Amino acid sequence: MRGKKKGDVISQYIKYAYWLDESRLKEFLRKAESEQQAVGEARKAVCVPLSKTSGITLVMPEAWRKTELCKRPLSWYWDSPLAGHYLVISPSDLTSLGLSAQIILRASSFRAGRLPSEEEKRVLIRRESYLSAKPDAWDDLSSEDPASLERWMRVMGVRGMRYEDLFLSHCANHANFIEPVFFVVENEEEMPYSIAGTKFICSACLEFFNVIGAEFHKKLVVPCPGAVLFAGLPVNRYVEVETLGPPLIDS
Repeated sequence: MRGKKKGDVISQYIKYAYWLDESRLKEFLRKAESEQQAVGEARKAVCVPLSKTSGITLVMPEAWRKTELCKRPLSWYWDSPLAGHYLVISPSDLTSLGLSAQIILRASSFRAGRLPSEEEKRVLIRRESYLSAKPDAWDDLSSEDPASLERWMRVMGVRGMRYEDLFLSHCANHANFIEPVFFVVENEEEMPYSIAGTKFICSACLEFFNVIGAEFHKKLVVPCPGAVLFAGLPVNRYVEVETLGPPLIDS
C-alpha cells in the first residue's frame, strides 16, 4: 500500500547520528577535545538529543536502560547488532571530527495516504519476519505495572482503549519497518512509513537510529510520545530518516 509523498518541508531541523564502537568513540572524543568541541551526554532519555536546542550529544549504552518508561521497548537495542555501542547525535555534520555521514534526520511534509485497519495490523504482526526479530522482553507486558500504563495512556490522551489494544499498533508499526507493507517508492526504493499518529506509536527512536529498519535508504517516522515529551518533536509530523553508511562505524 503506497502513501503520498510531497516535497520536504523548508525547515532548519536536521540531525546527524553516528554509531561508534569504543575505539572509535575514544578517537572521536580526543578529536573533539582538541578542536574544543563540547560533547554532552544524554542522561534522561535516548531521544533527548533530537531536541533542536541540543548540541553534540553522546548516548551511552546504559542510557538504553535508564528511562523506566522505555526500558521494555528499548530491549530491541539490547537484542540488536548495535548492543553495547555508542550513539553520537549532532545538529551538524561531524566530518571535521573524523566521522563519515551515517544517519541524517530531516523534517518532512509527508502525509500517509493509507493507514492499516485493525485486522491489517494483526496480519503485520503475524509474519515470521516480525516474530523472529522481536526480543522476548518486548511483549512481556506482565513486567510492567498496569496502573502505570493506564496513567501514561491518560497523559497521552488515549481514551476508551485497553493498553493491549494500543500495543497492537506499537507492534504493527515496528513490523512495518521490518518487512514493509505500507510504504512509498522513491527512485525505485521502498520507503516504509509509520502506520499511526504519535499517540499510537512507541519507541520511535528505534527507527530514528536504525535499530530497526537500517537496511532502508530512507524511512518516514512519526515521533512517539516520548520523543515529543523529551525532545520537543512535533506531534504527528513525519521525520525523514536517511541512511548514508553502514549501521556501525567500527575501527
